[in-house]
Amino acid sequence: LDDQEESRWLFVLKIVQEGVYRELAKSVNRYLEHIWYILRMETRKERRELLEKLVDVMPTMDVRPFVKVVDNIVSTLGTAAKGDFNDGVMEIGKLTNKLLQLKRDMEEVLPPERIREMSKDADEWAARQKERLAKQRKMATQRLKGSAVDDIERPGRRGEVE
Repeated sequence: LDDQEESRWLFVLKIVQEGVYRELAKSVNRYLEHIWYILRMETRKERRELLEKLVDVMPTMDVRPFVKVVDNIVSTLGTAAKGDFNDGVMEIGKLTNKLLQLKRDMEEVLPPERIREMSKDADEWAARQKERLAKQRKMATQRLKGSAVDDIERPGRRGEVE
Protein backbone atom coordinates (compact mmCIF):
# COMPACT_ATOMS: atom_id res chain seq x y z
CA LEU A 1 0.00 0.00 0.00
CA ASP A 2 1.39 3.35 -1.04
CA ASP A 3 -0.87 5.56 1.05
CA GLN A 4 0.53 5.76 4.61
CA GLU A 5 -2.74 7.08 6.03
CA GLU A 6 -4.62 4.11 4.57
CA SER A 7 -1.96 1.75 5.95
CA ARG A 8 -2.37 3.23 9.42
CA TRP A 9 -6.12 2.76 9.34
CA LEU A 10 -5.75 -0.83 8.18
CA PHE A 11 -3.32 -1.41 11.03
CA VAL A 12 -5.76 0.11 13.54
CA LEU A 13 -8.60 -1.99 12.14
CA LYS A 14 -6.45 -5.13 12.43
CA ILE A 15 -5.75 -4.36 16.09
CA VAL A 16 -9.44 -3.81 16.78
CA GLN A 17 -10.32 -7.04 14.97
CA GLU A 18 -7.80 -9.03 17.03
CA GLY A 19 -9.19 -7.52 20.24
CA VAL A 20 -12.73 -8.46 19.31
CA TYR A 21 -11.69 -12.01 18.42
CA ARG A 22 -9.86 -12.37 21.74
CA GLU A 23 -12.93 -11.25 23.68
CA LEU A 24 -15.13 -13.66 21.74
CA ALA A 25 -12.64 -16.46 22.37
CA LYS A 26 -12.71 -15.79 26.11
CA SER A 27 -16.46 -16.17 26.29
CA VAL A 28 -16.51 -19.25 24.06
CA ASN A 29 -13.64 -20.85 26.00
CA ARG A 30 -15.73 -20.74 29.16
CA TYR A 31 -18.38 -22.89 27.46
CA LEU A 32 -15.76 -25.15 25.88
CA GLU A 33 -14.35 -25.90 29.32
CA HIS A 34 -17.78 -27.10 30.46
CA ILE A 35 -18.10 -29.23 27.33
CA TRP A 36 -14.65 -30.80 27.80
CA TYR A 37 -15.41 -31.62 31.44
CA ILE A 38 -18.56 -33.40 30.32
CA LEU A 39 -16.84 -35.28 27.48
CA ARG A 40 -14.09 -36.51 29.81
CA MET A 41 -16.55 -38.48 31.91
CA GLU A 42 -16.33 -42.24 31.40
CA THR A 43 -19.97 -43.25 31.15
CA ARG A 44 -23.08 -41.83 29.52
CA LYS A 45 -24.69 -41.56 32.95
CA GLU A 46 -21.77 -39.55 34.36
CA ARG A 47 -21.83 -37.19 31.36
CA ARG A 48 -25.58 -36.67 31.70
CA GLU A 49 -25.35 -36.03 35.46
CA LEU A 50 -22.54 -33.51 35.03
CA LEU A 51 -24.51 -31.72 32.31
CA GLU A 52 -27.53 -31.52 34.62
CA LYS A 53 -25.42 -30.13 37.47
CA LEU A 54 -23.73 -27.56 35.23
CA VAL A 55 -27.07 -26.43 33.81
CA ASP A 56 -28.59 -26.14 37.30
CA VAL A 57 -25.93 -23.63 38.41
CA MET A 58 -25.43 -21.89 35.06
CA PRO A 59 -25.88 -18.10 35.13
CA THR A 60 -28.92 -16.89 33.20
CA MET A 61 -26.74 -14.99 30.72
CA ASP A 62 -24.88 -18.20 29.82
CA VAL A 63 -27.76 -20.54 29.01
CA ARG A 64 -28.43 -19.56 25.40
CA PRO A 65 -24.76 -19.09 24.44
CA PHE A 66 -23.88 -22.50 25.91
CA VAL A 67 -26.65 -24.17 23.91
CA LYS A 68 -25.49 -22.34 20.79
CA VAL A 69 -21.86 -23.46 21.22
CA VAL A 70 -22.93 -27.10 21.60
CA ASP A 71 -25.21 -26.77 18.56
CA ASN A 72 -22.41 -25.21 16.50
CA ILE A 73 -19.93 -27.93 17.44
CA VAL A 74 -22.33 -30.74 16.63
CA SER A 75 -23.46 -29.12 13.37
CA THR A 76 -19.84 -29.05 12.13
CA LEU A 77 -19.34 -32.79 12.57
CA GLY A 78 -20.47 -33.44 9.00
CA THR A 79 -20.04 -37.00 7.78
CA ALA A 80 -18.65 -38.12 11.13
CA ALA A 81 -22.06 -37.42 12.63
CA LYS A 82 -23.53 -39.91 10.16
CA GLY A 83 -21.05 -42.56 11.28
CA ASP A 84 -18.86 -42.45 8.15
CA PHE A 85 -15.45 -42.99 9.74
CA ASN A 86 -12.21 -43.91 8.02
CA ASP A 87 -10.04 -46.54 9.69
CA GLY A 88 -7.61 -43.97 11.12
CA VAL A 89 -10.27 -41.75 12.64
CA MET A 90 -11.65 -43.88 15.47
CA GLU A 91 -10.83 -41.27 18.12
CA ILE A 92 -12.92 -38.73 16.27
CA GLY A 93 -15.65 -41.35 16.06
CA LYS A 94 -15.62 -41.84 19.83
CA LEU A 95 -15.69 -38.10 20.40
CA THR A 96 -18.44 -37.69 17.84
CA ASN A 97 -20.65 -40.16 19.67
CA LYS A 98 -20.06 -38.31 22.94
CA LEU A 99 -20.88 -34.99 21.28
CA LEU A 100 -24.06 -36.39 19.76
CA GLN A 101 -25.05 -37.74 23.17
CA LEU A 102 -24.35 -34.31 24.70
CA LYS A 103 -26.62 -32.73 22.11
CA ARG A 104 -29.42 -35.22 22.82
CA ASP A 105 -29.01 -34.87 26.58
CA MET A 106 -28.93 -31.09 26.30
CA GLU A 107 -32.20 -31.11 24.36
CA GLU A 108 -33.77 -33.16 27.16
CA VAL A 109 -32.20 -31.22 30.05
CA LEU A 110 -32.73 -27.84 28.37
CA PRO A 111 -35.93 -27.96 26.32
CA PRO A 112 -37.01 -24.59 24.84
CA GLU A 113 -39.41 -23.83 27.71
CA ARG A 114 -36.66 -24.36 30.32
CA ILE A 115 -34.26 -22.21 28.30
CA ARG A 116 -36.89 -19.44 28.28
CA GLU A 117 -37.48 -19.82 32.03
CA MET A 118 -33.78 -19.89 32.93
CA SER A 119 -32.99 -16.99 30.60
CA LYS A 120 -35.90 -14.82 31.75
CA ASP A 121 -33.77 -12.56 33.98
CA ALA A 122 -31.14 -12.15 31.27
CA ASP A 123 -33.81 -11.41 28.67
CA GLU A 124 -35.40 -8.77 30.90
CA TRP A 125 -31.99 -7.18 31.50
CA ALA A 126 -31.25 -7.20 27.75
CA ALA A 127 -34.64 -5.62 27.02
CA ARG A 128 -33.95 -2.85 29.56
CA GLN A 129 -30.52 -2.24 28.03
CA LYS A 130 -32.01 -2.10 24.54
CA GLU A 131 -34.65 0.37 25.70
CA ARG A 132 -32.03 2.52 27.45
CA LEU A 133 -29.86 2.58 24.32
CA ALA A 134 -32.86 3.49 22.14
CA LYS A 135 -33.63 6.44 24.45
CA GLN A 136 -30.01 7.60 24.34
CA ARG A 137 -29.96 7.34 20.55
CA LYS A 138 -33.19 9.33 20.32
CA MET A 139 -31.80 12.05 22.63
CA ALA A 140 -28.58 12.24 20.61
CA THR A 141 -30.56 12.53 17.36
CA GLN A 142 -32.68 15.34 18.84
CA ARG A 143 -29.55 17.16 19.99
CA LEU A 144 -28.03 16.87 16.54
CA LYS A 145 -31.21 18.19 14.94
CA GLY A 146 -31.30 21.06 17.43
CA SER A 147 -27.67 21.84 16.67
CA ALA A 148 -28.39 21.87 12.93
CA VAL A 149 -31.30 24.29 13.46
CA ASP A 150 -29.04 26.62 15.48
CA ASP A 151 -26.46 26.57 12.67
CA ILE A 152 -29.12 27.53 10.11
CA GLU A 153 -30.54 30.31 12.27
CA ARG A 154 -27.12 31.78 13.09
CA PRO A 155 -24.89 31.31 10.04
CA GLY A 156 -21.26 32.28 10.26
CA ARG A 157 -21.04 31.80 14.00
CA ARG A 158 -20.04 28.18 13.89
CA GLY A 159 -17.30 27.40 16.39
CA GLU A 160 -17.10 30.99 17.69
CA VAL A 161 -17.11 31.73 21.37
CA GLU A 162 -19.05 34.75 22.55
